[in-house]
Amino acid sequence: MRVALALSSAAVLAVGTACGGESAAPTEDSTAEASATSTSSAPPPPPTPAPVAAAKLPELLPSLEELKTIMDNPQLIEGPNSTGVAVPDPSQQVYEPENCASSFSGGAPPAYEGTGYRKFHGASQVQSPTPSLMLGESVVTFDSAAAAQRALANYVEQWRRCANKQFVWKMIVQGQQAAFTLGEPVDAGGGVTSLRNVNDNSPVAVTRAIAAKNNVLVDVQIMGSNLAEQNVTIANRILEKIPN
Repeated sequence: MRVALALSSAAVLAVGTACGGESAAPTEDSTAEASATSTSSAPPPPPTPAPVAAAKLPELLPSLEELKTIMDNPQLIEGPNSTGVAVPDPSQQVYEPENCASSFSGGAPPAYEGTGYRKFHGASQVQSPTPSLMLGESVVTFDSAAAAQRALANYVEQWRRCANKQFVWKMIVQGQQAAFTLGEPVDAGGGVTSLRNVNDNSPVAVTRAIAAKNNVLVDVQIMGSNLAEQNVTIANRILEKIPN
């Protein structure tokens, strides 16, 4: 608002001067001087940030203590890390339909096939001794920021195509299965897109969050009850550590 008022005042003064009688035309020297001053005052463009190296990916993820605070759950313990995109072992668990697995699970192959990603690093946490809360955070490098943004756009489009579909998670060893209604992607602000998948027969939900910054794609998953927007908070914590 202050800028707008200043511009308005300048405009009024300019009109008053133009209507206030004759004034000397600017000389060539004064015009050239003004042009030189205007040119020299333009700030240089910011430097392009260096791409994040694969070896730096683990440093981008929140610590276990940070996650305990975000989730308000001191019972979280570290689970296994992952270094690649992979289909679940069908002797352990099965997703149906498989081509919508990226809405349900972080690091699912449909989201990354054909994107040209270079390096994947994921971490997981689980509540112990009762595993009623599970988290997963992944960071993935690409050759460039543009490539990461294209992969993000493809990811969001997959979420849109699978929105409102029924998704079944079969746990083979336990002989159980859970059905979820896949959610629609939501703009959570700050470049983060979120998703909430609900189970009609229980309070358990799966929340997701994805984003891209520099040459890194961020991929977050939480499964549990009474979830708010912790998925978005975790994604933002990771984004804060990525150089821009």
